[in-house]
Amino acid sequence: MPALAFLWFYNGVNFLAFKVGVEALPAAFLAATRFTVAGLMMLPVAAWRVRAGERPNGRSLVTAGLLGINMLVGGQALAIWGVHYLPAGTASVFGSTPPLYLALFTWLFFRQPLARSQLAGGCIGFVGTALLGWSSAAGGGFSPVGAAAILAATACWAAGSLAARRVSLPRDPVVNLTVQLLTAGALLWLLSWLSGAKFEVGDVPFRSWAALAFLTVVSTLLGYSVFSWMNQAVSPTLANSYNYVAPVITLGLASLFLGERLSWPKAAAAAVALGGVALMISGKGPDRPEVA
Repeated sequence: MPALAFLWFYNGVNFLAFKVGVEALPAAFLAATRFTVAGLMMLPVAAWRVRAGERPNGRSLVTAGLLGINMLVGGQALAIWGVHYLPAGTASVFGSTPPLYLALFTWLFFRQPLARSQLAGGCIGFVGTALLGWSSAAGGGFSPVGAAAILAATACWAAGSLAARRVSLPRDPVVNLTVQLLTAGALLWLLSWLSGAKFEVGDVPFRSWAALAFLTVVSTLLGYSVFSWMNQAVSPTLANSYNYVAPVITLGLASLFLGERLSWPKAAAAAVALGGVALMISGKGPDRPEVA
């Protein structure tokens, strides 16, 4: 269906846009602009929905802001920073690991047992990411710092996805997302200022601005809406299938447009990692949480 194809496509292009964007723009500025502009575009709609519906309480707004910091600053901005040190294709495979963390956190903190397929998928997925790191390091262009940043970002995303199911948030999804975006944007502007990152506007190539526009409009505004609809109205499993489809798209596009070499050892390691993620998503554990 078109919605599913779009979901796979924009997640596949995300890491490509991250890589192109951070070539000329500081990571904190790129993320801050992306979330702030998207939040400001949604703000009039959110304000109208508040006036027309139920007014959210202060506690839910604060919770939404904290969740935005965790998922958008920790789960997204950290990933953008990590991509600066890694090839886009490699980063996308490391970025496909939220289902592994979801199962691990659910088992550790909520004592929910894993199905055999989930346990096998988790082991396969972690072995695949380790092999990917080894094969990428052997081929050059690999940084442990970048890999650690991407894996930490996916852990933040998974933790926020679990927390979102258990905390009090604004009932209106538009209000909830707007608060998350603007809170994350404000913190990232502060971090950008504190880091002292500077750039000359005239030195930024058109493709970096195009990457920023894609991340703002296609990935944040349209992408979130499509994912939310599919997750609620169609199938959570189908919606989360991007975790093992999108990296394949990224690897192909990065090879075509960024000249990233896709060796057979790297392709095999990516296949192992993505196979583990696919097994995790398809596993039927009790009360299995979905990536939000």
